[in-house]
Amino acid sequence: MKRILYVSDAASVHTRRWAEYFRDQGAEVHVASFRPAQIDGVEVHLLGSGRWGRLGYFLAIPRLRALARSLRPEVVHAQYVTSYGFLAAAAGLRPLVVTAWGTDVLISPRESTLLRWLASFAVRRADAVTTVAQHMNAAVAALGVPIDAVSAVPFGVDTQHFVPPSPARTEASPLRLICTRNFGPVYSVHTLVEALQLLRKRGLALQVDLVGEGPLRSELQSQVVRAGLDASVTFWGHVDHAQLAQLLAAAHLFVTPALSDGNNVSLNEAMACSCFPIATDIPANSQWIEPGVNGLLYPAGNAVCLADAIEQAARDVALRQRAAALNRHIVENRADWRVCVARMEETYRFAMVNAGQP
Repeated sequence: MKRILYVSDAASVHTRRWAEYFRDQGAEVHVASFRPAQIDGVEVHLLGSGRWGRLGYFLAIPRLRALARSLRPEVVHAQYVTSYGFLAAAAGLRPLVVTAWGTDVLISPRESTLLRWLASFAVRRADAVTTVAQHMNAAVAALGVPIDAVSAVPFGVDTQHFVPPSPARTEASPLRLICTRNFGPVYSVHTLVEALQLLRKRGLALQVDLVGEGPLRSELQSQVVRAGLDASVTFWGHVDHAQLAQLLAAAHLFVTPALSDGNNVSLNEAMACSCFPIATDIPANSQWIEPGVNGLLYPAGNAVCLADAIEQAARDVALRQRAAALNRHIVENRADWRVCVARMEETYRFAMVNAGQP
């Protein structure tokens, strides 16, 4: 690829990873975004201030069209269907790859007629459509795209960076539990805090790391204090990839309490570090976890069942040890970053052919 234009949130770690990878491959990379960001060797073009909300995407159509006309990219990759995907499609950009991230096709189209129309318009105008997880393909197909025309390309995990600890974890007391989900309603971190309170009453002590940010942070901190857990729970905020890998490698248990998900990259990162996963029983997680074999699943939003699962994992050392090597193998074969970028390069070439470019 000689020149790529990403129409995506420049401040997102996922946008940054794609842009940096293709930059390193020698491509000239540009990002059109409503949020500013500094990405070395990549030019970020602001589409507006973002103060107009969803109307801003309509207002930015002429600006994006003019930008693409001046850059003449070989391929345009828009990420998040109902926002940047719609914008790129409405601007008539081609060859166009549109990627669904999760809520944009799993939840938003059910919330309003407008959001469903935006999503359908975006995917039907694209030359190629990808999702970040296989279970999302049917949701895209429901918007008017043949399901065999949709491909799943996970965000991927850098398995050279996220690695098991060496030497192996010790069975320290208390065990360390980590959750790396942000503090928004869909991630249901309050359910984890409720489960931790139940476990405290059962006499199971844990050292807990909550890694993330979001609008519910102060509410969660108050909940932790009320539950008497403030001495054992640490709020880390956002951390860089190096520190995240260290925290995962130090933890024995990983919990993802999300009510809905696209590609649960945080789960894959934990699995790559051989951290035992306990996850909600939703498609995003069940495609990776076989209960009782390489992790445990529990009904989303059920604090009692989550507490039971954590207690089971904490007491079953053999289960955790068996799962460690298996999970590392699964991620290396299905979610390694290098495998994922190769799939995306194939998708770019397919879009170019579909758009009539050689």
